[in-house]
Amino acid sequence: MPGSSTRLSGNQFLDGLERELRALPVHTNPFVEAFQRGVTKEQLRRFIRQWYTFGIRFRKILIGLLYNLSDKDEAIGLELMRVLYSEYGQGVPENVHSAQMLRLVDRLGIDRRLLAQERLCPEAQDYIDTVGEIFLRGDLPSALGASFGIETTAGLTYRYLYSGLLTFPDLSLEDIRFFETHLFEELHHGDWLRTAVAGYADLDEQRDKVRAAALLAMEKWHGLWQGMYRAVLSTAHPR
Repeated sequence: MPGSSTRLSGNQFLDGLERELRALPVHTNPFVEAFQRGVTKEQLRRFIRQWYTFGIRFRKILIGLLYNLSDKDEAIGLELMRVLYSEYGQGVPENVHSAQMLRLVDRLGIDRRLLAQERLCPEAQDYIDTVGEIFLRGDLPSALGASFGIETTAGLTYRYLYSGLLTFPDLSLEDIRFFETHLFEELHHGDWLRTAVAGYADLDEQRDKVRAAALLAMEKWHGLWQGMYRAVLSTAHPR
């Protein structure tokens, strides 16, 4: 291809995309900034009910991404399995992420029976529906691009959430282990998704799909936090 010697390599493309994604303003949105400053115990309970439910739904659509792979995609499947295995606590029952969250649920006095009835705010449900559709039925460059966007930036949000939880002196580090875990595990998730998507970072058409889906995932992530602000902290949308 003419001019190919000056084109970005696949790694350079992914480096640039990651910088673009991490610079988006969604990662310093009004909800996480308010949460970091400190929320009431009742607001925290509302958020944990939402975040537990969101985590369970997200794990299901991640399984959908694995289902989307063809029989020839074992190398990609291995990287995605690393992410899913991480979600399941590397095989240690008490480290399964949902189990870690339930410890905080119990500590906050939230009735587990009510969690099954929790309805996500519309924006969080839209995130699950949109990203889930890409994961399960989208072409593979788009599906991996969306996942790359999610996994390479999620740790930015958890820094704010973890700091906010530290404002509650009655919560132990064990109570908030789920959020501490994600400060570090998201770094691994990002590396694994980078490896998974690397094979689609060479051709321009595939790059366009990877980038477009990553940005769409971030757009829905932004909407999620707008909805979370309204559902948890306010009766109106933030500015």
